[in-house]
Order: sequence, then structure tokens, then C-alpha cells
Amino acid sequence: MTPQMVCAHRQTQGSVSTARTKVKQGISGAKATGVVLTAWFSILATGLSRKQKFTQARCSNCGAQWLV
Repeated sequence: MTPQMVCAHRQTQGSVSTARTKVKQGISGAKATGVVLTAWFSILATGLSRKQKFTQARCSNCGAQWLV
């Protein structure tokens, strides 16, 4: 539990737990360039989406989840 965080849904404090997570976000420009330069072969190995690190928060009172 993170006592200083406030629930985004009910605005209550002290009932929010957090965890680090990676989330796929859009298309990476560098990967898209690599795909064009390698005649589409690199897309099979890497894919186009990039992963970014976020903190996922969850309220234990109401069950709401959000990314910080």
C-alpha cells in the first residue's frame, strides 16, 4: 500500500497499491525504419510496438486500476 497516493475514482487516500509494469505503446520510429531497410524481415523478430515502463495503481476499496 502506498499511503500518500489517492484513488483516481473515489479520491480516498491510503488504499492504493502500486506495481511496475511494461505496456505496449504505439509504433517505434527506429523499428519502423529498420523494417523498411531490411525488406520487412526484422518485423518478424521485433514487432513494431515499443514497450514503456509505467506504474500500475489499484485501489483496494473500489477496484479501480490506472497507469501512473
